[in-house]
Amino acid sequence: MTPAEESALIAVATAGLDDALREAYRNLVDLIRAGVPPRDAVQQVLASFEGVMAETMATAFTAILGESVGTAAVAAMQVGAVSLSARLFAEASTVSEVVQGIADRHARGLQDARALALELFEGYVFREPGAEPLKINPRNDRLPRYLREVLATDADTAGQIERALARLQVDGLGTQALRAAYRGVLDALAEVEAGAADELLTKRINVAFYERMRFFARRIAETELHRAFAQRQAAELLDDEDVEWVQWRMNPNHPRPDICDYFAQVNRWSLGPGVFPKRLAPVAPAHPFCRCVLSPRLDLTGRRGREVQGADLAVFRSMGPAEAAQVAGSRGKLDAIFRGANPVAVHNERIDPAYRVRTVEEVAGAMPAVLRGAA
Repeated sequence: MTPAEESALIAVATAGLDDALREAYRNLVDLIRAGVPPRDAVQQVLASFEGVMAETMATAFTAILGESVGTAAVAAMQVGAVSLSARLFAEASTVSEVVQGIADRHARGLQDARALALELFEGYVFREPGAEPLKINPRNDRLPRYLREVLATDADTAGQIERALARLQVDGLGTQALRAAYRGVLDALAEVEAGAADELLTKRINVAFYERMRFFARRIAETELHRAFAQRQAAELLDDEDVEWVQWRMNPNHPRPDICDYFAQVNRWSLGPGVFPKRLAPVAPAHPFCRCVLSPRLDLTGRRGREVQGADLAVFRSMGPAEAAQVAGSRGKLDAIFRGANPVAVHNERIDPAYRVRTVEEVAGAMPAVLRGAA
């Protein structure tokens, strides 16, 4: 499989996960509107999504590794120190608490808005007789917070509620007129709940659930599928007697400076930036979402490289201080490298052993993570 074919495969897999999560989000909103506690609703829809994710990744792993991989193996696959199922369960628990909190604050805000109308109706302390009516705008901190947020997003709703509440605050209203004004406020608030307030709630749940789970699922899918691809590629490179040298090539869409920039720029063997003897070459992914690859350099076959002293430091000295710290991982790590520490050892120091950068020689004989999970 070529890097281009792998990229296309991952694009199909992640698009499928996005579709599944959009469907889960729609189901989540429907369940919440039907009265299911948000915490339970999240767990319910993500239990279904777990099966879709396992099936999607199993299909992709099968294509990448060239052997059948089942959904049970994917669910049991190690993602760090725990299985994929455990990671999904833990994330679902976190997301469910966030969504529950959003829904609780939403309901509390609407209750506060009704309490405001009741206090005005019963003549409580919002204003003294003859004083200005209560200002209905998002900057008035005497209004319930949720009502202020709705007013800030919908000018028509703000005007409707302002008129309804102003009628409640007119001096000298008779009992019937006062009751009619109060009912008008409740009607206005009911329209807010069914319209602008509901839209605001669904937008917040979209961010808390869909966007968060989309990032989480893509991070696992892209990283683990590329890990399997890179591991298989490492074995193929090691077996190919015509390949002696390889070059680390960065993904063109690399988001920011990191350890991959070091691998792509270091000229340790005097044969050009990013060139390594194949056995000693680092293997991607070097971090989550890493899609860098090793390219065989057949044009260098038969060449003798010369190890360059100080090649590591030359990379970091060629950068500005901020970029060098990003590539090293932090200013403290950069200081350690300038004191003579190996950049790869510094990078690996506090990383889960399963995710440390290893060489082609170390990786080539190892069983892919998804197959270890099935063992």
